[in-house]
Amino acid sequence: MIAKMRYRGRLCLKYHRPFWKLYLKYLCAACVISFMSMFCVTLSEELRKEFQNDKTIYENTTAADEMFKKVRILCLVITTSGHLNKQIPVVNATWGTRCNKILYVMCTDKKQPDILNSCDVKESKSHLTRKVRFMLRYVYLHYLKDYDWILKADDDTYVIMENLRFLLSFHNPDLPGYLGYHFNMHLKQGYMSAFKENGCPPDGKDEDLDIGKCLQMAGVPPLVSYDKYGRETFHTDKVWQHLYGTVPRYLKKYSWNGVTDGGGCCSQFSVTFHHVNPQTMLLMHQMLYRTSVYGRQTPTDISDMFHMAKVLPLL
Repeated sequence: MIAKMRYRGRLCLKYHRPFWKLYLKYLCAACVISFMSMFCVTLSEELRKEFQNDKTIYENTTAADEMFKKVRILCLVITTSGHLNKQIPVVNATWGTRCNKILYVMCTDKKQPDILNSCDVKESKSHLTRKVRFMLRYVYLHYLKDYDWILKADDDTYVIMENLRFLLSFHNPDLPGYLGYHFNMHLKQGYMSAFKENGCPPDGKDEDLDIGKCLQMAGVPPLVSYDKYGRETFHTDKVWQHLYGTVPRYLKKYSWNGVTDGGGCCSQFSVTFHHVNPQTMLLMHQMLYRTSVYGRQTPTDISDMFHMAKVLPLL
């Protein structure tokens, strides 16, 4: 947050914009945010079904469908009951449908097949480590033989599941290992935003670091997740932050692989982007799955998409 404010401050000083123009700028931004918030709340069941079963989209999903069967992924989404009508419907309408199974981990009285109730753990950021440990133990006891990989994600993460399966297809699911954005501090092998008790924290707020300690003690190594060109597949922030080089300052210091902006920021087969609000999640889904460049990743024998006809005058 501090980095964002400083960056914004530099912009204001550089261009010397009059106060009234800045006022209008932020007023317009506030209006857009308010409108988008209302849109998010009114996300309908019809939109979810439309995104899942839209027969008007021309695409060849043969390879993705085959990979869906070969690389089975159980998605575990860390969330809270307060997000049941906010982030969760959008995840369900977009990337969540491409998991082999998805479970939302939260404390709630609501009973649903896709909810893993974590009320045994206090619902607080100070207990995220215990929440993840509870989640992993539950999966170990109930789903160990049903899936090849476990994905842990926050509810503000957008995951391109087809690319994740493609990446995982290069690894043996029977061997220990984990992948994510690789940080270089605190641990000898580093750790990724992904149970021996000695040195394995039972609880805390820094769950990515704590679970990294547990995995290191258990002999589970982090695996390389960038492509052959050195481009990252897992991303800590929004796509434009990595593209424009406006990621938080800490990342440039603690990134294991270094930080690159511009076209080299992100692999062609990127997997995740973080801190994505519901509106941006819908936008990303629209551009990834409902917008195509003809002749690229689409069938070329589309003969009925457009019609040669004149526009009829209005009556």
